[in-house]
Amino acid sequence: MGFDLSNYETVEQRLVRWWAAYPNGRVYTCMMNYTGDACVFYCELYADKDDKVPVATGYAEEIKADRGVNATSFVENCETSAIGRAIANCPLQAPVSGPRPSRNEMQKVERLSTSPQEHVPSGGFATPKQIGYIKKLAKDAGLDDLGLLELIQRELNSDEAVLELLKSHEASKVIGALR
Repeated sequence: MGFDLSNYETVEQRLVRWWAAYPNGRVYTCMMNYTGDACVFYCELYADKDDKVPVATGYAEEIKADRGVNATSFVENCETSAIGRAIANCPLQAPVSGPRPSRNEMQKVERLSTSPQEHVPSGGFATPKQIGYIKKLAKDAGLDDLGLLELIQRELNSDEAVLELLKSHEASKVIGALR
């Protein structure tokens, strides 16, 4: 490998510096895209919690993997990476602080270069029409929100499944079960 991970800061180390420099600051993150297999997060950093304009922003993308941290926590890893990117973009990140990429980003480079992965999306999200139809069928069946959630998770055999993040094919399966 052409780099030494020990030369790079972790996002955790960057956050310690951020809060030391901006103790009244604010970190805002937002998931911009989620496909089930990949996600994109956006982060804004504010020097003061009441500021209207961020001092820096950052984006990150992660893809679900078969092994490693992205096998179980690619969403959380993505949010952390977006924070690290934003800190790298703010005035706090000076050349004396070390290389611009975080150790987390360089670990991603290492992962992807040692084991190339092909990203195969698993379909688009359910349409608003599908979601509305599921809600109507659930109401007609006398299911409250918790009852609907339990039905969705049972039908999809996943404790993580929620109505708002269903894929189109998953929504079709839930509709079939509610009919």
